[in-house]
Order: sequence, then structure tokens, then C-alpha cells
Amino acid sequence: MKRFLLLLLGGGCHWVVSAGAATAGTVRAQWFGQSFFQFTSASGAKLVVDPFDNAYFNYPIPKGLTADVLLVTHEHNDHNNIGIIGGSPLLCRSEKGVGHFERKGITVTGTAAFHDESRGAERGKNTVYSFEMDGVRFCHVGDLGHLLDDAQLKSIGPVDVLLLPVGGFFTIDTAKLDKLVSQINPRLVVAMHFKTRYTPKLPIAAVEEYLNGKPAVKRLGTDTFSISKAGLPAKQEVWVLEIK
Repeated sequence: MKRFLLLLLGGGCHWVVSAGAATAGTVRAQWFGQSFFQFTSASGAKLVVDPFDNAYFNYPIPKGLTADVLLVTHEHNDHNNIGIIGGSPLLCRSEKGVGHFERKGITVTGTAAFHDESRGAERGKNTVYSFEMDGVRFCHVGDLGHLLDDAQLKSIGPVDVLLLPVGGFFTIDTAKLDKLVSQINPRLVVAMHFKTRYTPKLPIAAVEEYLNGKPAVKRLGTDTFSISKAGLPAKQEVWVLEIK
């Protein structure tokens, strides 16, 4: 049965008519550095999160990307360069992305949060996005700066794959990452927003600090991965991508 959704104007999310959830399949993800990802469903629907400019680091900016859904967690230049994304995407942008949305079988929930532990007084607001593609539930926390409360966890819902900023300094303290992961309890943690050769001037930690002592770590050696509901690890794993 079709679901009828409200159209919101003024730069917020644009809700659309949808034919319902996509059938189960495999989602392909590509990481472009920092918090910038593109996810592609089995049917070809595309979701992009946090496209950056090159003001703060040297990651290559991809060309020719398109999206059906475009998510921006907050209004910093390394997360909101929407001009490089083509197509006519449903745009969920920072505070205007809080709520429930759907397009082309992709369901999205935006949960209000903060970039710091002072309720945004230091670095502003941050929207956590949970979204489902082909039966796999993802959560991208953006530059989350704090642990989550019960209402936020309820809004986010169950999570299979957590995109986690592990470099600290601008995001949640590295000493609190394990607690955050325990709160969300995903099957798979994908590290992001950590120091690499492309971020020589950023005062963030390398991924090794977070990986220390983790029992199940996979270094994929590539910037892409594919995942299906049936292919999720039986026990929690941490995956590390690499920009060549």
C-alpha cells in the first residue's frame, strides 16, 4: 500500500509518495573521507551524507555524484557542500532534517543532537540520521559530541551499521566511544572522521587509538564495502576503510 507523505518547503526535507519498503538486497557504500559517504541500494537508489569542501583537508572531492536522498548533519563546511551532488535529491539539512522521511524505498529518521557536551553552546547542533536501505538499518551520527539520552536512542531505533567518528577533539571524546557504541549496540561499526595522510593539520586521533583492544577488527584496504541483512556479522565487528 502506498504511503503519502507531506511536502515541506523552505529548504527542509521534501517528503514524497512512496510505494513502500524496498526488497531485501545488498547495499554498496563508498567512503570519501571524514564523514562523507554514498550508499547505493540494490535497486540503484542513492543516499549521500555530509559532502565536504577542501577547506580543512586534502581528500579528493569526487565528481559526478548524484543522490536521491542527501543528508547534512550540521552546517560546517566539511559536511555541507551540497553543490557537488547532482540529481534532485530529497534534502534533509541539519535542524530541518529532524523527523521521518522516505524516498525510493529509503526511510530516514533525523534525531536532534549536539556537536558538543554543552547542548550546542560550543559548536552548535548536530542531526543524527538513521536510515534503512534494503532491510539494513544504518546510523550516521555526524559530529556527535555527547552520549545519547533515552529519547534520542528511541528516536534512532535499532541499528545494524553504525558510522562512528573515532578521532575525537571535534567529536565525542575517544574515551566515551565504547559507551556510545554500547548505547546504540550495532552489529557493525564503520570508523570515520579520523586522522589520515589527507588530514595532516587536523588535531584528531588516528584510528588506532580507537581500535586498541578491540577483538574483531577488519581493515578492508579499500574505500568501499557491501552489506546485506543476511551478511551482517554474527558478533559485533569494527571495519576500517582506506582512501588510497
